[in-house]
Amino acid sequence: MEAFKKNKIKIPFEESVTLKKVFDEDCILHRSFSLIADKWTLLIIMSLLQGTKRNSEIQRQVQGITPKMLAQTLKTLLKYGMVERKVFPEVPPRVEYTLTAFGRSLSEPLSLLFDWSLDWEDELNKIYSKKKRRK
Repeated sequence: MEAFKKNKIKIPFEESVTLKKVFDEDCILHRSFSLIADKWTLLIIMSLLQGTKRNSEIQRQVQGITPKMLAQTLKTLLKYGMVERKVFPEVPPRVEYTLTAFGRSLSEPLSLLFDWSLDWEDELNKIYSKKKRRK
């Protein structure tokens, strides 16, 4: 796989996955998933892909997230360089969040995930309904 990377050769995803024998902590997939694959991160990124937003706007859009979890997730995304925070010198202070180029780079993969979700909506709803009934 390293030779493909150095020569910037794109190989089909299915083929590249078969070349990967171990998904340990040194694996780039493991590392990338650990940054974005939690309950709230992708939803916040999807919200910010729509444009710059204040904390309260994200809170209203991402239903179910607590203010504490929103603040914690935004802080993590700031640390990763996926989000920028702008504080306006007003009383009370106004804070806005915007995706960086790194954060916006998730647009295409998230678009594919969104399309997959729509294609499999019936199946996903069945699974979610069963999961909810078990609780």
